[in-house]
Amino acid sequence: MLALLFALALAPRLTSALLYGQNWYEDGSFTLINFDEGGSCRALLGNFPYSTFVGQQTVAIAAALGAPAPRSSSSETLEGSSSALKPAQANDQARRFCHSEKHLLIARTYSAVLGSFTVVLLALIAAQLFPSYRYLPVTVGALLALSGWHISESMVGTVDSASVFFIHAFLLCSMLAAQRRRFAWVFTLPFLLFAVWTKYWVFALLGMLAFLPPFLWNALSAGLTPSRQLTLLAVLLVSAAVATNSATPAYVSLLLPFSLYLFVPWTSLGRPALVLFALLPIVMILAMQNPLFIAYTTGAETGRFGTDYGAIGKHKYLRNLINVPLVLLVGLGFPGFLALGYAAWLAVLGLFRVGAEEIGQGSRSGRRGLVLNHPYLPLLPLLAFLLYMLALAPVTYYRHYLPLLPMACVFAGWGLLRLPPQVRSGAVALALLWQSALAWDLVSDYHLDPRRMLPALLEREQPEQLLSGFYANPPPAASVSRTLFRVPNLSPESAAKTLDTVWTSHPNALLILSENWYDTALPNELNGPIDDDPRKLIKTRPAAVDFHRRALNDEYPGLSLVEHLKAPTLMPELLLHHRWYGSFTQFVGDLVVLRVDPPTHPESGHKQEHE
Repeated sequence: MLALLFALALAPRLTSALLYGQNWYEDGSFTLINFDEGGSCRALLGNFPYSTFVGQQTVAIAAALGAPAPRSSSSETLEGSSSALKPAQANDQARRFCHSEKHLLIARTYSAVLGSFTVVLLALIAAQLFPSYRYLPVTVGALLALSGWHISESMVGTVDSASVFFIHAFLLCSMLAAQRRRFAWVFTLPFLLFAVWTKYWVFALLGMLAFLPPFLWNALSAGLTPSRQLTLLAVLLVSAAVATNSATPAYVSLLLPFSLYLFVPWTSLGRPALVLFALLPIVMILAMQNPLFIAYTTGAETGRFGTDYGAIGKHKYLRNLINVPLVLLVGLGFPGFLALGYAAWLAVLGLFRVGAEEIGQGSRSGRRGLVLNHPYLPLLPLLAFLLYMLALAPVTYYRHYLPLLPMACVFAGWGLLRLPPQVRSGAVALALLWQSALAWDLVSDYHLDPRRMLPALLEREQPEQLLSGFYANPPPAASVSRTLFRVPNLSPESAAKTLDTVWTSHPNALLILSENWYDTALPNELNGPIDDDPRKLIKTRPAAVDFHRRALNDEYPGLSLVEHLKAPTLMPELLLHHRWYGSFTQFVGDLVVLRVDPPTHPESGHKQEHE
């Protein structure tokens, strides 16, 4: 059955990996769409700082297959000889190699294979968590195998699929090691290293808490009932979220962590717990002075694209709370998401029905605390990551949430199998069929990218020049001059006047805007639903926000809408997402094609427009 699950997972992942970007504009051509692909390879070749773990493997495979990497921009090459290239030349060669068809096919195959093995790992994890549910491993494995979100992240040459694989390999080994299975220790520490190294997923280190001696758990949790533990966790999370927000005044950030003292039952705690809770606020304040901690919790307010992740301020709270259920809805489909909610409801009822004494005592390990019993304790990294993404994370691209999806499949499958027998089989069938239809709709966006419609449009419109925004990537056309379009870094009024000269100097031209860039002016996974203040939108400037909003609404003087190109969408999850947050798939978004129509009298036109 595990082999069948692997085959079910591999078929769509590997097929899409090999076909993505092939023969787009002419037979035999290869088109790069996702510029995040090959990032670990580029880091290995000195192109930019990032984890090199996956790049070391894909570059080694490429070399074994007769496609060695170019010399590094550092003083040493991969072969160990001296580099004679200047840094700019080496960076350019590194980028070309890592984004080449040969390397990307290797990186994508690597990603597809590890993504498929993640399905197998998840089935084994489900068997450890719920051993009495015979059909649960198959159910949860099929849910993940058919998840369009997981397929789309496994068919591209990024590190995300590999990261999720190594995370869950470590979790499975931790569960087996916690059961005193000695062979699991041989793999636990290496997979811990790989889980952290692949994408700096430091949460994996919390999994080692599962192996603390029972007496230490008892000492730390003595005097803490489950309700007190939940209260302290909530206070700690809320105070950390508020204290690290860029919109919070500095004096509040320094004082707020000490609010934890108001909720600690000091007279009931043992000495180890007293020391722990006394030091927690101080440790938090010291961490808030560290640049790395700031980057992972607050983010900078400005960057090379204008505003940066920290600029969102207090809007981050709503954005993060919305993003988590949103990605799980698309990752599971409506039936699976409802089953996950049902499982959560059953878990909450179970906590209330089971007495504090029964909850606090581990059946095998003797540990005390809130559901810190085998085999759930090794899942602490995922719980910490969930809370981090809910409250603290400044960077919230959807691919960053991917480690949450497999375990969501486990509990969604458990919720399905807890339904009454008369509806259970039908509910499981509906969830899997729905998941298949959603996967087809979501993954097809990559192969029916709106950019593939551009050749026919350009043939029809016959422009003399093309202006294209970031990520628009129009097809090669020798007879048409192409210019990268940028909104000037000025005030909205000054930018509009400057753009008038651009329109005048580009007669009979088309402007192509990509959603993957103009969505910075709109609600999306980085901005959240509130877009009333351009200064709180991420990776943009007020002038760019003003231009894109008016141009998309066909209200900008000098431009007229020619066509709005979209990938076909049928499933309600994607339709709703497109309505409120734009396209779900990264690097595959709508294209807006505008004709340049210079105003006859630019100055008078702008005067009338502002009046």
